[in-house]
Order: sequence, then C-alpha cells, then structure tokens
Amino acid sequence: MSAQRIKPEIGKKKPPSTPTNGNESGSYCWLPLFITASYFILSAIIRVDMKIGSKLDHLICYGALIGFTITMIWGAAIYSKESYARMEDRKKWAENCITADLKIVDRHPAYSVYSDYSDTTFRSPDLFELAMNPDQKAVSQNQMTVTVDVEQYLYNRLKKHSSVRIYYHPESPMTFLLEDEL
Repeated sequence: MSAQRIKPEIGKKKPPSTPTNGNESGSYCWLPLFITASYFILSAIIRVDMKIGSKLDHLICYGALIGFTITMIWGAAIYSKESYARMEDRKKWAENCITADLKIVDRHPAYSVYSDYSDTTFRSPDLFELAMNPDQKAVSQNQMTVTVDVEQYLYNRLKKHSSVRIYYHPESPMTFLLEDEL
C-alpha cells in the first residue's frame, strides 16, 4: 500500500472571489475600447508598411511600439517580483523543516490513455514511490511507501538517483517537498 504525498501550499495566491451581486459590467466596458484602438493601430501599421501613411499614422505606430515595450517591461518586472516572492516563501518554509533521505523504491513514467467512448485523454504524471521514514510511518501505519508525482524535468533529473532528500515539518510528515523542488 502507498500513501500520497501532500504538496505544501507555498507562494500560491488565492483565486479572486467572484462577485456575488452580478456587477461584472466594469470589465466589459474596456473590450469595445480595446477593439477600436486595435483597429486603428493595425490600420495605421498597414498604411505605414505600404508607404502611404501620414504623419499621424507614423505617430500611432511609434506610440503603439512604445506602449507595447512599456507593457512588456512592466509585465516582466511583475513576474520577476512574484517569482522572487515565491522563492522567499519556499526558503522561509524550509527554515523550520527537518530533512530526511528516502530511498526511491519504484519509478513510474508518465503515460497517456485516449478513450474513444468519452473522447478524452487521461494523463498520468511521472511518479516516484519512496520508502517511508519513521515519522511518516507513525502517521500512516498501514502504508509502506509514499507516492510522489513530479514534473517531467525533475523525473529525468532524478532518474539515476537511488534516494532523494525531502524537507518536511515534524507535525505533518506527509506534507513535504523534494530538495530539487525548493
């Protein structure tokens, strides 16, 4: 028998709450404006490309290019800030953790199964089965191994390893991260 690993909720944002009063019209007001602006910008780009554009068309093209560049830089800065915050949250979580080396008992590569009946594809993730340490056995006495689903890059990285180091809190030994997930 095998228990399932619980991955800790580190650095995950809570999904935004949906409005209960039905007042969602604010987001729809921007859509016609965005479509109209896109039409003028694309038509100006086409006229400038065909060498029949006016000074206003050139101004629209350069303004759109500058606006696009500023938006891309702003998005990259926000992504970098969020990525750094997630990394800091992981480090903070790992400070109070206990480490243990667990033996890799079995490996199961990912596979996909297509069902004609329901016209869907089922995908099983890459899995490791790890031997339990004493803290985990105390929580799940009937289980012998812990099943851990991992990303493909991590599965390939640990393919040749016979053991893996985990980080967990003593009060919840089934909630842990692999060392390479930190």
